[in-house]
Parts: sequence; structure tokens; C-alpha cells
Amino acid sequence: MVVLKTGNEFSDAFSEQYEQSTIDKFISTILCRGDLAKQKLDAKPVSFFQLFRFATIYDRFMVVVGAILAILSGIFQPTICLIGGELTNIFLLTKDYICLKNASLNITCTMRDEYVKSLLRQDAAWFDQQKSGALTAQLNTNIEKIKDGIGDKVGMILRGVSLYLTSLVIGFFYEWRVTFVMLAMGPASAALLSFMAQKVEHSSGLQISADGHAAAVLEESIINVKTVAACNAQEAMIERYAAALKACRKFALQTYAFAGFFDGLFFFVLYFFFAAGLYYGAHLYHIQEVMNPGYIFTVANVIIFGSYYLGVLSPYLMAVLNARVAAAIIYKVIDRFYFNLKFQKPSIDSSSTDGIKLNEVKGSVEFQNVKFSYPASKEHQVLNGLSWTAKAGDTVALVGHSGCGKSTSIGLLTSLYTCNSGAILIDGINVRDINIHSLRNVIGVVQQEPLLFTGTIKENIRLGNPDLTDQEIIEVCKTANAHDFIDKLSEGYDTKIGAGGIQLSGGQKQRIAIARTIARNPRILLLDEATSALDAESEMAASVGRTTIVIAHRLSTLRDSNQIVVLDKGQVAEIGTHKELCSRKDGVYASLVKSQQFEEKRNVSPAPNEELPSETFHRSFTRSSRNSLNYGVLSSMTRGSIISGGVKRASITTEASAKIIEKDGKKKSKSKGLWQLYRNCNGNYGKMVLALFVSLVRGMELPAFVLFFGLAFDAFDHAHLESIMQRILPVVIIYVALGVACVIVLFSATFTFGWAAECVVDLLRLRALRSMLYQDASYFDTPSTSTAVTVTRICVDAPNIKAALDSRMMQIVNNIVAIFVMIVVAVIFNWRIGLVGSGNLFTLTLLMLLIARRMQKLNKHALKEDLTGQMAIEIVEQIRTIQLITREEHFHRKYVQQIQDLLCVQKKSGPYEAVLFAISSSFMFFSDMLSYATGIALMYYGYSTSSEVFTSAVSISTCGLALVLVSGCLNTFVMASPASDSLFEIINKGVKPGNIDEGSCPEITGSVEFKKVHFSYPTRPQRNILNGLNLTADAGKIVAVTGPSGSGKSTVIALLERFYQFNSGELNLDNNSITKISLRHLREQMALVGQEPVLFSGTIAENILLGNSGKTMDDVREACRIANAIGFIEASPQGYDTEVGERGGQLSGGQKQRIAIARALIRNPKILLLDEATSALDAESERIVQQALDVASSGRTCITVAHRLSSIQHADQIFFVENGRVVEEGTHQELIELDGKYADLIRKQDLKP
Repeated sequence: MVVLKTGNEFSDAFSEQYEQSTIDKFISTILCRGDLAKQKLDAKPVSFFQLFRFATIYDRFMVVVGAILAILSGIFQPTICLIGGELTNIFLLTKDYICLKNASLNITCTMRDEYVKSLLRQDAAWFDQQKSGALTAQLNTNIEKIKDGIGDKVGMILRGVSLYLTSLVIGFFYEWRVTFVMLAMGPASAALLSFMAQKVEHSSGLQISADGHAAAVLEESIINVKTVAACNAQEAMIERYAAALKACRKFALQTYAFAGFFDGLFFFVLYFFFAAGLYYGAHLYHIQEVMNPGYIFTVANVIIFGSYYLGVLSPYLMAVLNARVAAAIIYKVIDRFYFNLKFQKPSIDSSSTDGIKLNEVKGSVEFQNVKFSYPASKEHQVLNGLSWTAKAGDTVALVGHSGCGKSTSIGLLTSLYTCNSGAILIDGINVRDINIHSLRNVIGVVQQEPLLFTGTIKENIRLGNPDLTDQEIIEVCKTANAHDFIDKLSEGYDTKIGAGGIQLSGGQKQRIAIARTIARNPRILLLDEATSALDAESEMAASVGRTTIVIAHRLSTLRDSNQIVVLDKGQVAEIGTHKELCSRKDGVYASLVKSQQFEEKRNVSPAPNEELPSETFHRSFTRSSRNSLNYGVLSSMTRGSIISGGVKRASITTEASAKIIEKDGKKKSKSKGLWQLYRNCNGNYGKMVLALFVSLVRGMELPAFVLFFGLAFDAFDHAHLESIMQRILPVVIIYVALGVACVIVLFSATFTFGWAAECVVDLLRLRALRSMLYQDASYFDTPSTSTAVTVTRICVDAPNIKAALDSRMMQIVNNIVAIFVMIVVAVIFNWRIGLVGSGNLFTLTLLMLLIARRMQKLNKHALKEDLTGQMAIEIVEQIRTIQLITREEHFHRKYVQQIQDLLCVQKKSGPYEAVLFAISSSFMFFSDMLSYATGIALMYYGYSTSSEVFTSAVSISTCGLALVLVSGCLNTFVMASPASDSLFEIINKGVKPGNIDEGSCPEITGSVEFKKVHFSYPTRPQRNILNGLNLTADAGKIVAVTGPSGSGKSTVIALLERFYQFNSGELNLDNNSITKISLRHLREQMALVGQEPVLFSGTIAENILLGNSGKTMDDVREACRIANAIGFIEASPQGYDTEVGERGGQLSGGQKQRIAIARALIRNPKILLLDEATSALDAESERIVQQALDVASSGRTCITVAHRLSSIQHADQIFFVENGRVVEEGTHQELIELDGKYADLIRKQDLKP
């Protein structure tokens, strides 16, 4: 591919000043891009021709043909003003539109392809610098801007410019002196447009930035809806979103104000110079320099016609400017691989063919004095001379506190990053010298939070090895301990698991991920806290014949390792076997083991080799290592379809649930269109009435122009030479006054419509968010209404709705008003011509409506078929997994296939749009032909005067101009109707829990009782999660719930928080049915701390005070003291005002967990719910957090879900749940003596050497 320079090769952020050449300044004026020498730009816009960089030869041919046809149509149109309409013009307009439209679709399709291909090649360090969601936003939003700027908009600009230039040529041919006077409006208009671009560009940039912040607030509110609900923080998040929208609205109103003012100034310039030309023409006629007044009107007609079209190019010019800026952002990503610049080219290219390709690998691994710091924080040394060795076939465990370098070692070994110094060797070969794909093909990685892909179980496993037979898939699943649960599914290995594996429990996802890795038959297996899904026999089978490197917090899984490496501050602190390290009483490992050991109070006989399957959540990462290692990958609990921040549901979609989802997908609500939108503008009707009134006034502009033009004609027709100047002077003054009125009215109309649009759409966004935050969890379990889908719908539908409210609506309203008024004028002056023109107009309008309706159906179909956005999100979210399993090419091909399919659908609407545009643009010429033909006949037979014919014909002709302006906005206006239906579907969704304030508010002491509770998830009604569960927690007691994956442990907490409604049985708090208690009051009595603590963007204090009105900073400090968090908070320079970052990314896992505990404690709950609150933490962080939890549990009922049994051995009562029932209960000692299932788990987790 030929690569052209974009201007962005030499810096990632172009912010230098530079001097423009004369040509560049001229282009800047024409393309409305302002004076860049006076601006600081984040990215230098690419040149206009660079927008077509990815055009094929065919696409370039189409662009050239479209441009030529657009220029020809521009040349013909003013000519037709002289000679009448002809059919050729329709052909030209249709062909230029189709050529440019199809070329733009092809080019942006290629651009998407190149962008995604580039993303799949990027290195981890680059992803560390990217914000969540920004990459997919670039792919969707920016490429849409590029498509908008290089399609029909180019044709419109070329047509408008050529039309204006042709008008000048005609004017100079007929009367050069009058033309010369009117010519001045061209440069003056261009200068105004250029100045407007500078002002609008600045406010638009600020608006885009503020809108991005508002979108981030919306996303974290909905995706973390369970945390928001558990904290009763719905109104707090709505207020935060409202504040973000208010900031965005401020800049939007600035944009509307500037646009309206400069548009008004343009029309003032237009009418001023038009009046000056008329006046000068009258003067020339008066002094007999011009003998034929018809020449003056010919010149005036073509010049005003050309200038008017030049004036309406402003939005098209801005579209080109936006496309150039958007292309600069897209090209910066793509061009990292096309320019050989040392500081820009990635250090790691996963698609590179360079390097040694490994053939036979034994599997020995050696770290030699490795030093490393992440590029994003070079001052922090993560590895500081790390050295350790793993012999081929050995199992080596890495342990240590959070941030010591365990996961960083895996990142370096797989070449996600490159070490600063030292060497990492595989079979004696430095990984730097090994081909990236070859290296990753011999290494298998399984993370604690496994990431699966949309599709079936079989398809996910084949991602590990596409050549596997069905029988081989079964064998690897047996090795991964996954075959049993898969075999029980109605569709077995063909079961669809949903986006990110939403329909699977954590343990089930983990087993499939392990099967996928084993399918690759790697010589080196890296398990990052992943073996909890395997029993001992399966773990041995997975490790046999390969080198295995294990990271684990639950130290009981490391006892059989050949070697345990204890890391501290990026160095080896201790090394040895489990027994050797435990013998060092004062050693680091021995202290970690001691913190996880059970008290010596029992004598239990040996038990069969079984391990508890784990139900995992997305784990926490420290700022230094795991956040960086998890680059660009948002947890499937957050950006995926499942909801984060609370309890995780487990189990699988089956046939029945698929039918429910299919049935839900087939539901069709009757479209209420825009009527529903206009009926829901509460509090904004005053603004809308004002905007409508001003728009009605604005609609009088064209009729006024026609009437005054008729007066001018009458002045030349009836006046003597001596009185011509006296008769034309009032007309000139009226035209100047019309220009002044345009400034006032256009500014007022644009601003008021924009003001109303922003207020109404912001109101609808807030209503949509409110509706979603009060839904129960089951709403988001269905793929069609998942959190990601909901966020996307609100973000996309709201801007589309604006087309029915903002300046585009103004354009439609005032031009429709103008059409009706001009028809009346035409009928008044000559009813015969008026009726002929009206009939012609009615036929055309009916045809336009039919075409628009067809376009609407095609657009709806295109939106329904568009899976590229979902695919792009999946690629970006799981880019690390894709690279580690070396399936970049597979996902690239899959994405390309989807955009090709979408391209075929999108092209279907192109001809309809072209015909619509061409017919509306040609109407005025057909109208001229019919009107003047009729008028000539009427004048010949004496039925009308020339003045009546002229005014009536010009009125009908100008209706065509108004119709063109309407059709220009019709496409976006048509899209507003389905967008309105979509958004109101969210707003009007009934809330299952009802009003959260309804119900009783009894005094709660904290006793909890489950009586024969049955429950199944709404999407899987045939599979019971709880089967007659009986469980009691007395007030003030600590109760623990444990058991295998999918047994219903987390469901207990979900039902207590009323995220779901149980099917039958009783659930009581202090003998009060939980369903009769006010939901707000209920959640005020509870506090939830999950495995993955959810923090929101903001300060530490803001996070702790979330949903807690009336609390003071003294309360915050006290909660932090109890949560063992006050030390690290007050050690920070900003203290409680420290920004936690997106999803708490600036804090370590232990710090985030303690902040979450403080947030729970400040509520002073009667019941504390702990769902695996320490399982994602390393041993040292767990010890600190566990101490905080022990203090927090004092004096209140505490219900704990845990797999790490050492954390619950002191509980007052322990319930072992299996298959939705309690099968064992008692204290730790009682269950040990029972020697049942609980005792079996104790033996597996006992760390005694």
C-alpha cells in the first residue's frame, strides 16, 4: 500500500505554531478551517486530499467522476436559470451523489479495516496510555465524521462553488459592471465563514470534550448499576450526570450562538451587495449605460442564486473540517506501523515476521538480572534485578505481595513488554530474538478472570487450535474439568455463551479458558491465579510434559510445586520448595502461610483428591503491575453484558432462555414517531414555542425576497427613466433591512432551537438514566438490553433525536412555512400559475415522502444488521487475550467480513438518497419551465400582466430552493423517528421493583431468615439455582456461606439486596417479609463489599460519601480508620481529595478494597454483606483487609461468601451450600468433626508442610 504523509508523523500531539503559505491560506478560507497559525491543535488536521488516502483506484475513479458531475451540475444550474429546465440535470445530480456516496462508503470501510488491523498489532505500552472506550469511540464516531465529510458533502461543495463561479461568468457576460459590484459578496462571505470556523471550532472542541466526560459518567453509572443500587446512589449519579450535561450544554449553546450570528451576517452581506448591485444597475439604466433592464435582472438572478447556494455550504464545509480533524486522529493510530520513526514505531509488533522461529521447545525459562519499569511510570522500578530459573517440565510458583512483579514477569515472558535490561531466556534463547507469534504459540496463558468470546463453547475452544476434531475438543475439556458441566447442557458444545461468556459462571468460564489453552498444547503454561477451577488430578494432567509457572494467592495450591519463588520489591526474597520455605520460621513465605493456616483443633483423616471449583470475579490489579498488564481490556463484568459492582450470577443459557430472548427480540412496539418526543418536552415548551415563533418569522425571508424582487421588477417595468432611481431606492433599503432582520432572526432562531434541543435531549438522557438505575438486575441479563447495549443506545439515539429539535428542524420549519406562503403569493398574483406550480410541488412532495419512508426502512435494517460496533468492542476489550492466543488474523478477517456485509446493506439506500436529492434540486428548473410557459400563454392572450407572471413564477421557483434546503436535512430528520422510539423504549420501561419508597420502614436489628426459598434466573426459568434453601442468621452474628461454583452462594446476597425476586418461599428480616419493606429503607440497612470493589471517577472522599447525604468529613475519617485505610490516605499529598482514577485505577487492589469497606461502614449498616471480599488479594493485602473486616463485622450481622476458608473459620455459623440447598451447617470445629464436604475442603487448603 502506498503511504502518504499526513503531517502527523513527527509528533503525537501537534501543538506548534506555523506559518501558512498563501495557497494554504486560500484553501483554509475555502475549506472553512480557520487560521491554524493562531490556534493550538491537539492534532494537526490532515490535508483534504489525505482524506482519500485509503481509496482504491476504483474509488478514486468514482470520486473523480462524482466531482466532475457535481461541477457540471453546478455549471448547468445557473445556465438553466436562463434557458429553462432539462432532464439532463437530474441525471448529473443523481450520478454525482451515488458516485461520491459509494466511494465514501468504500473508503471508510477500508479505513475501518486498517484501523482494526493496527489495533491488533499495537503493543501493551501503547494501550496503557489509552482511555477506556476511546478506541472504539474513535472507530465509530471519527470514521462516521470522515464518511460524512468525503461523501455527498464534497459534491455539494464542488457544486456550490462551480455554481457560484458559473454565475459570475454569466453575470460578467451579460453586464460586467453590475456583476463586479455583486462580486464583493463572495470574498466577504468566505471571510465570514472562515472567521466563524475559528470560533465554532473552539467551542465545538470544548463541547466534544465535555460530552465525552458526560458519556463516561453515564457509562460508569449503568455498567456499575448494582453498586449504585446497593448504595442507594441513584439520585447522586443522576445529579453527577446532570452536572456533566450542563457543562456540555454551555459549550453547545456557544456553538449555536456563533453559528447563528455568522449565518445571519452572511445573509446580511448577501442582501447588502444584492441591493447594491440592483441600485447600481438602476443607475446604469438611468444614465443609459445599460439599454436592456433584462440584463440587470439576469445578472441579479444568477448572482443571488449562486451566492445563496454558497451561503448554505457552511455546514458542508464544517463537515469537511471535522473529517480532516477526525482523520488525523485515526491516522495517528494507523501510521505507527508505516513510518520508520524510532520514537513512534512500536517496540513490539505482534504481526512482525522478524525473529527466530522456534521448532522444538523443551521449556526451560530463565530470568537473568531483569530490570523493568512500565513506560507509563518509568520512575517506578517494578523489577529490580530479578533472577530465577525454571527447568523444563518443572512447576514453579511465584508468590508475593501486590506489586512485587509476579504478573509483570508473565507480561515480559510473553513479550507484552520488553525489559529495560537483563535477559529472559527460553531454552537459552533471548525472547527479544524470538518471533512474537512463534513465542506466543509455545506459551499458554490462563488468567484469573478468563475472557471468552461471543459464540459457542466449541468455537471458543477452537480459537486455541482451529484444527481440533470434535473428539479432541472433548478430550481437552475433560483434562480441564469442563466436560461434565458442558455435557449437561441441552446443546452441549454448541451452546452459545453470549458476549464475554455472560451465560457462564466464573468457574465454568475458567475451565473453558483452560481447555482453550490446553488445546494449543503449549510447552510453557502460565497460570495466573487460575488453578482453582481444577482438581489436583486435572491440574497434574494439564501440567504434564510442560513447564508450568503459577501465580496464586491461595497458597494451598502451591504445595506440590517443584520450586516456589517469593518476590519482594522486584527481587527474589526467598526460593525453595513449600516444605523448605515453611521451615524458615521468620521467612516471608512462612508468614504468608501462617496467615492462611487453620487453627490446630482437629484430627482429620486423609480425604480423596478433590478441589473446590471457584466462582471468580474480575480481579484487582495494582497500579504498578496489574493495571498495566490488563491494558485496554475492560472486565467482562464492566464493559461486557454482565453488570459489575455487585453480585455475580452463575449458570448457563439453555433452550428455554434462548426462546425467551428470541421472543423478546421479536416484540414489536408500535412506532409513535416524533409525536411522542414532542409530547415529552416538559418544562421546555416555552423555549420550543419561542423557537417556533422565531422560525416562522425566519420563514418569511424567502417570500419577502420574492415580493421585493417583484417590486424591483415593477420599478423597472413601469417607471420612466427620470423616476427609476426614486422607485428602486425603497426596494434597496428594504433589502438592506431584510439583511439586518436576517442577522437578528437567524441568530435568535438558531440559538433558541439549539437551546430547546439541548434542554430537551438532556432531559431525556436524564430520564433514561433514571429508568435504568431503578431497574432490577434481570433487565440487564438479556443480551438485547445488556448494560453495554443500553449505554450505546442512549449515547447514539440522543444526538440523532436532536435533528428533530435543533437548527435542522429550524431549517425544515422555516422552509415549509416559506413554501406555503410563496404558494399563497403565487396564487394571489396569478392563480393559474399558482395552481400549476402547487400541483407540481404536491406531486414532488408526495414522491419525496415515499422515498423518505423507504430510506427510513433501509436505515433501520442497516442499524439492525450492524454488528461491527459490538465486534470492535469485543476486539478492544479482549485485545490482550487475542494477542496471547495469536488469533489476530482470525478476528481481523471476521471484522472485515462484517463491515463488508454492512457495506452491502448501506449501499442499498444510496440510490434513494440520490434520487431524492436530484429531484428536489431539479424541481425549481422544471417549475420555471412550466410557470414561464404558462405565463407566456397568459400574457399572449391578455389574461395577466408581466409583473404578475414574474412574481408568481419566481414564487413557485423559489419554492424549489426551499425544497432543496428541506431535502438536505431530511435524511437526518428521518433518522430521528426511530431514535426517538428507541430512547423512549428505555425511558418508558416499567420498573419491576416499583417505587423504591413504597413499603414499610420497620426498625431492623439484623436477623435474616431464608425459608424454603426457590429461585431461578428469569432468563433460565427451567434451572433452579436455589431449591428450598433454609438459612438463618441471628442479629449481630457472623454467618459464612461456602460451597462449589454455581451452588447459589452469591444468589443469597443478590436476593437480600433485592436485585432479583425469588420464586417462592419466605425471606424475612426481623420477621418482616423483605418484599414488603421499602426498597430504599432495606438497602439503607445493608452494605455490600464485593470481590472486585467498584470505585467511581472522583476523589476518595466522594467515593466514600456516595449515596450518603448528611455525612461529614469526620464520619469519613472514622470509617477510614475502622477500614484500616486512614494510613495510606493521609500519607498521600492530596489526602481525601486524591483522585482514584477510572474504576479506581490509581489505587492498588488492597487500597480499593479498604475504600469500599469504608464506604460500607459510613452507612452504619445493620447487615454487612461480604462476597469474596478478600479472594482477589495477595496474602499481605488480604491480611490487612481481613483485619479491617473483622473490626467492621463487630456489632452487626455479617453474611460472608468465601472460598478461602481460613477467612471464615471464626464465623458463628457456617453453611455449606450445594445445588441450592444447605447440606452442612455448624461452626468451623463442628464441621471439622463432621468430616464431610467442608472438612474435605479444609484438607485441600491446609498449608501445613
